[in-house]
Amino acid sequence: MSRCLSPLIRFMVFLALLLFAAPSSGQSRKDLEKKREALDKQIRTTTALIDQARKEQRVTQEQLHLLESQIQARAALIRTMDGELRRVDERIAEDEGLIASLRSDLEGLRADYARMVQFAYKNRSTYDRLSYLFASNSFQQAYQRSRYLGQIAERRKRQVSLIVETQATIDARVVALKEQRDEKNRLLGEQMNEKRKLDGDRSGQQSALNTLKREEGRLRETQRKQENQRHDLDKAIRRAIEAELKPKPRAGADPAKPGKMELTLTPEARELNADFEKNKGKLPWPVEKGVITGRFGKQAHPVLAGIVIDNNGIDITTEKGANVRALFRGEVSSVIVLPGAGKAVIVSHGAYRTVYSNLASVSVSKGQKLETKQTLGTVLAGEEGSVAHIEVWKITADGLVNVDPAGWIYSRRQASASPALP
Repeated sequence: MSRCLSPLIRFMVFLALLLFAAPSSGQSRKDLEKKREALDKQIRTTTALIDQARKEQRVTQEQLHLLESQIQARAALIRTMDGELRRVDERIAEDEGLIASLRSDLEGLRADYARMVQFAYKNRSTYDRLSYLFASNSFQQAYQRSRYLGQIAERRKRQVSLIVETQATIDARVVALKEQRDEKNRLLGEQMNEKRKLDGDRSGQQSALNTLKREEGRLRETQRKQENQRHDLDKAIRRAIEAELKPKPRAGADPAKPGKMELTLTPEARELNADFEKNKGKLPWPVEKGVITGRFGKQAHPVLAGIVIDNNGIDITTEKGANVRALFRGEVSSVIVLPGAGKAVIVSHGAYRTVYSNLASVSVSKGQKLETKQTLGTVLAGEEGSVAHIEVWKITADGLVNVDPAGWIYSRRQASASPALP
């Protein structure tokens, strides 16, 4: 009896391993598919922005950043496809092993069934069965022989059922195996296509870089202008935030130096401050579609050797005329007009301030209460394209602290568009 049940037991063990064994390395299929979907979406957005720049027949630093972001996203997509292919290979190997084991069990089942049929053939007549029973030495032995004959008949039926079920399982796994091999071939084809596109992106990046290098004079003028705008924005932000507060002079401190910041939060503002901090890394993007093309902190200029860009926030290249939205609920504390650089909006979230600049128009006013993702205005279209600049500041007892906005917004698996300096 145990020999008959062994194929079923082995099948159940294989099934349990396939269903419940968690992969010890790598990501699950679902995770890989989600990551791939996010990268696909990012690449579509970047491609649309690059195409927009090309239609306008302009080559800019932002276009170079977009191409770099595209290259890194596509490289990440290819790596994700490698993970998917490994998962498919694992499933193919598992199915091949299971099919081989089931076929071995099927051979055993058929051999057992052949012996049963042979025995039944030898005892096929009623006379033979009766002779077998009447040849018993006692009534007890005759009863046991009768039960034995019944068990053999029942076992033969069960054996037929096991053979049919095992064959059906093998057929199903063979179909699944074919589907997995088809999926592998499809993934390999898509991966090869992405690799060709990656080569095209790299070629386009080099072409854009060569074009920009021939325009060094214009680039240096643009860099000088942007540096002045960053400096003016920084001063305007500090002046606006400090105007809300009363500097507290320190005993014996130099009166020319700014005193400590005195910030008194209402219960409502304290709650808002706590909620803002709790949602770090989960805040929505300030634009519906966009790519980070300028990172926080010091970075080497993508073209000009020896030039370092010190960015107080992040730059997000987006669509023309795109709406810029509040990262979190709060209150408009200032609306700033920057000559030659558009407008900026500062929103208060307790001890934190979020700043949205390079705006062409503003649709909110000072003192207005805002909800998360509420529209603040539209992005300004300049020489470098449509770029929203976002900053996050924190008010502390020792003054204003500038923090990286990328750590606060929801990650879209974006690759850095320009390497930070060590």
